[in-house]
Amino acid sequence: MVERKGIGHPDSLADLIAEEFSRRYSLHGLDRFGAVPNHWVDKVALVGAEAEVGFGGYTIRKPISAYLFGKVTRAVGNETLPIEDLFRATVEYVLVEATGCEQIADRVRIFVENTAGVGVDHPPSFYRPSTDKECRIATVGALANDTAFCSAYSPADPLDVLAIDVENHVNGAPFRNALSGLGSDVKVMLTRSVDVLKSTVCLPVCPQAVGSHHEYTALVSEAYERLDAFINAHPVVRQHSWLTRLSVNTKDHGRSAYLAPFGTSLGKGDCGLVGRGNRANGVISARGGAGVEALSGKNPIHHTGKLYTLAAARLAERIHTKLGVPNEVVLVSRNGDRLEDPSFVGVRFTQRDSPPDHKAIEELAAAAMAELPLLSERLLALSPIERFRDPSLVLEV
Repeated sequence: MVERKGIGHPDSLADLIAEEFSRRYSLHGLDRFGAVPNHWVDKVALVGAEAEVGFGGYTIRKPISAYLFGKVTRAVGNETLPIEDLFRATVEYVLVEATGCEQIADRVRIFVENTAGVGVDHPPSFYRPSTDKECRIATVGALANDTAFCSAYSPADPLDVLAIDVENHVNGAPFRNALSGLGSDVKVMLTRSVDVLKSTVCLPVCPQAVGSHHEYTALVSEAYERLDAFINAHPVVRQHSWLTRLSVNTKDHGRSAYLAPFGTSLGKGDCGLVGRGNRANGVISARGGAGVEALSGKNPIHHTGKLYTLAAARLAERIHTKLGVPNEVVLVSRNGDRLEDPSFVGVRFTQRDSPPDHKAIEELAAAAMAELPLLSERLLALSPIERFRDPSLVLEV
């Protein structure tokens, strides 16, 4: 069983906003101070609009609310950081880019709840730096900022690949241009029992695009035919000779319809929270080893919930690529320990055909941990939206 929430799902939007804000804030700090000021904003919340929706249009009675919750350095010395401006620009950019609907940016309210206090676990300058030098978190010799375990597996399950490809296909320009009126808040659920693959896909329709239930049904039916053909022609399905069963918009009974202002259920009251969306590998899987840490909005310099999850994915992928061994990797951090020295590194082999090469695995693990500064740099260089569409991008060095 594998699920993928589409790019326009409220939980996906919350993840993308938190990650894009952290990236912009980090780059702003590097540009002004030569360093990434302390922050973590992995609690972004989106509250959906109150709307009246019908065939042919909708009315927004109360706008979307976007909340930034977290600890953010407000100033370095006398130089303040434009937190509210950065957050507003981030929210508007992500919502428009992810949904493809420019009108959504005009229906959002912004709230920033910054909890930038001072604790005794760090010097006061960590939270309220007075100089550029004081706001620098060392990328070499950095200390872990959390006690957490992070896990990953390789290779990807065939259903992982299929779920990502189906969602990207439905939200891709060719599919949506051919079927004008479809939104981006897609959900894909795949279940396989022996050789039967059941696919359930939720496809939102913009209310103004269909003037009647008949027009809605015609649009969804055409989308069904195109999607069914795509799934049956996909290399994963053809390679395994699975029998396929596709269901689309299963809540549609009688006059019911999945109509969503702006193409997302965020436009009709649904809410989004960081951490409820896809995992780092792009899916939500019933398979073990997928991890539960929320990456989005965590500090890219020293927060292990982000760095160890991605390092575990890199290590698992390299063990499989170089040694040909399917595996699961677990990395454990302890708050205050050296970042490059996890308290536990575990590798579990899903097949036991031959004894593992312990020395080779230890060398690969050491190399993966030594690359954490490079991973931080790559996180700052990559667009979160591009990473959403292709989760493997961040695994490249």
